[in-house]
Amino acid sequence: MSSGIKVILLGFAFIAFLLLANELGDRTKTQTLQAKQAYLDLREADLKKVFQLDGEWDFYWKKTPEEISSEVLPKKTIEMPSHWNSLTGEGFGYATYRLKLRLPASSEPFAIEALEQDTSFAVYANGKKLGGSGNPSSNQNSTIPEVRTAVVILPALAEQTVTLDLFVANYSHRKGGAWSSIRIGLFQKIQAEWTLRKLRETVIASVLGFITLFFGFILISKKSDFPVAGIFFFALAVLVRTVSTGERILADFFPLPYWAMLRLEYISWFWAVPALYYYFWGIFPRDFSKKIGYYFYGFSALLSLSLLLPSHIFTYNSSFYPFIFLANSCFLSVYLGKSFLKKRNHSETLLFGIVLLLIGAVNDTLHSMSILHTGYMAPPLVIFFVLLQIVAFAKSFQDLLSKEKKLREEYNRLGDSYSRFVPKEFLKFLGKKDITDIQLGEQVQRKMAILFADIRSFTDLSESLTPKENFDFLNSYLKRVGPIIRKHGGFIDKFIGDAIMALFPNESNQAIKASVEMQEVIRDYNEHRKKMGYQEIQVGIGVHTGFLILGTIGEHERMEGTVISDAVNLASRIEGLTKFFNSPVILSADTFMEASDDLGFEYRLLDRMPVKGKAENVFIVEVLDGYPPERKEELLKFKEEYILALDAYRRGEFEEAEARFSIISKAIPDDKVTERFVELSNAAILKKIDSALSISQSLEKWDETL
Repeated sequence: MSSGIKVILLGFAFIAFLLLANELGDRTKTQTLQAKQAYLDLREADLKKVFQLDGEWDFYWKKTPEEISSEVLPKKTIEMPSHWNSLTGEGFGYATYRLKLRLPASSEPFAIEALEQDTSFAVYANGKKLGGSGNPSSNQNSTIPEVRTAVVILPALAEQTVTLDLFVANYSHRKGGAWSSIRIGLFQKIQAEWTLRKLRETVIASVLGFITLFFGFILISKKSDFPVAGIFFFALAVLVRTVSTGERILADFFPLPYWAMLRLEYISWFWAVPALYYYFWGIFPRDFSKKIGYYFYGFSALLSLSLLLPSHIFTYNSSFYPFIFLANSCFLSVYLGKSFLKKRNHSETLLFGIVLLLIGAVNDTLHSMSILHTGYMAPPLVIFFVLLQIVAFAKSFQDLLSKEKKLREEYNRLGDSYSRFVPKEFLKFLGKKDITDIQLGEQVQRKMAILFADIRSFTDLSESLTPKENFDFLNSYLKRVGPIIRKHGGFIDKFIGDAIMALFPNESNQAIKASVEMQEVIRDYNEHRKKMGYQEIQVGIGVHTGFLILGTIGEHERMEGTVISDAVNLASRIEGLTKFFNSPVILSADTFMEASDDLGFEYRLLDRMPVKGKAENVFIVEVLDGYPPERKEELLKFKEEYILALDAYRRGEFEEAEARFSIISKAIPDDKVTERFVELSNAAILKKIDSALSISQSLEKWDETL
């Protein structure tokens, strides 16, 4: 095996180990508390921890929080977390879970994190709805199911006693109620752990996606006689299950309805182990029964057809599948043990991998059935398991890698000549070693961070310059910011007049760091321009992370490389909003969610931006480090006040929001963000705008009213 393959395998094995250790390590960061008689006193709690609110909660069947008065109502006590089926004898319906909390004094806001519940829920504090997932209702027709994590900020309270209500409604699944624990902690701690959890699942999905593409390429190209169809469909099934369960990161890119997401979750569950059985039968056909395999394929096919039925029916019909799953796993283990005893090639490695894999699969099955509350462990174990399969491919690929190396050396001399006109990264993503290999219409899809930078009021500035001065100015500016982009792992896709479009293929952190450093260099450049008697410039930078398509367009005699994607359009729109808010650097929520805590940057939530073709608005975030240091310090002094003011605005408490934003606006008069919020709060109080609109939409309407 070549040293390069060994390094790759060791790297992936290390990633799998870290992901599994991180998954298990999360258990130690959270302290589980057991409520007694629906009451918990947290005044002596360590605020550095996040607390899981398990134990006895009051249970009000078919009562909404609004219907529960101070009078004594018929109620029961339920152990959290648990479905209500065993208590009520039915899965459909709605109920309120109630817990009284005694909170400690804190200068930072608290937050409630509600993980997925079956199948829609809302969180209330002292009778006020704070947020949730989907639209729970006592009316089945108005209930919208959605199973995703919700994080809500507790409003500032004069007293420290909170009545916490979890209102759950279910008309879609055979089981209803609180499937996962409710957690409480400081907002920043809750938000950080939530971001880390999504990032971890994104990394797992990315690795599984790479593995699926790897085996898919081998399957399609038929470059190996190794039975890859089984391992390809197994990796694909685990990938689909990873992105459709847990934090359901698939919904971040494709907002699928509940019924579609649920069916993806189930179909991946039905086919994972049968695909694995097919894979091992292909390796050891003399040890595995083909007939037994057909039985399991038939069961999975029938269950897959049942997905055409309403969800509450197929979830009931699928309740016996764990027994089929267990039987399939037992046959697989027995036959693989037979191969091991007969000393088949790679059987000891595969047997070790399947044991680990089955441990994770059993855990995940019990977790999905609410028997255990350990979280999903199989995906990182799958990564490790598939690495063992790649070992079997290594030898057959050594010759192929040698040929590719010779071909690369042959074309390197031409590639160096063209690299100044066509970025090497562009060729790399198209899978080309040389520009002569590029054909019209070739394209590739890839997730990247997209950076747009534009000089504000450039038209006015350029009109005062001669053509030569214009080009000298632009080249002087670009030679300062271009190296920063390359330094942080990005490349410039194109120059659009005075604007730059850059791509960061590795991680969003690099784009954020490049944006901040660009603003620092521009401030130094302005000092130079001031000394030379030139006008200072301002540059707005917008960053968004998403999938895009790189490819070639044109015709056979003239073509060029370009990038096409909604993500590119969104990044450009975000850059345009830097003028609207007078902000130096603005990120999309997707980029912000992928930002690492160790960047050390400070942020401020700005607005919900409507996006053409998307049902939901996109949140945008300002990077405070893009400001000069003294301005950043001013804004940080009022960060907590800003969070509380923004929370009040989102809750529709416009008088409170106006008062809090006014405090900031008076202290920092030229802060355009808080100035706009003050205007909007006043407009909402006067009923001159619709508070449901985003800031940018509302201000357009407000400007028309003025």
